[in-house]
Amino acid sequence: MRRRWVLVLLPLLVPAACGSGPADADELASRAASIGVDPDVVYAVSLDGFEPASQSVGVYGDAGFSVAYTSPAGGFAQLTTDPRGGTDAGCVAVDDQRECVAVHDGVAVRLSAAGDAVDEDTLRAAVEGAHPPSADELAALFADVPDGGEPVDRGDLPPVGDGAPVDPEGAAG
Repeated sequence: MRRRWVLVLLPLLVPAACGSGPADADELASRAASIGVDPDVVYAVSLDGFEPASQSVGVYGDAGFSVAYTSPAGGFAQLTTDPRGGTDAGCVAVDDQRECVAVHDGVAVRLSAAGDAVDEDTLRAAVEGAHPPSADELAALFADVPDGGEPVDRGDLPPVGDGAPVDPEGAAG
């Protein structure tokens, strides 16, 4: 009898031990829309000692996603996605900067960091394991992002030109 209870309860316990499941598709779509990106380009990585800096979440390029990951020791890693894919997977190093790229479902996922913050093997493993965010990861990624709605209209940006704010005469003092 005891064995049957274990078999009945085991499927209930295993998901709880593995962390949160995939993010709800509607929640992901809502969060992605709040920053103006397609939910298919929102990715997360597991990078030991690093957490997403949700205030950095935003659009990358024309239609990609971007978020910075930071560590308490001051390390910094930048995750960007490009829905056009079309890039070769692999890693490169220029001076002290390292960058690794993997293509997941046609989306190029790029992770870069200074060599003294993240070694190449760790960076490669993280980008190769990039994935759509779990429910917990989605909450962490968008913790500081306003929930839903359109981007804020500042009112002081011109509709044409270089995008510099329109300051009233004498505003600078």
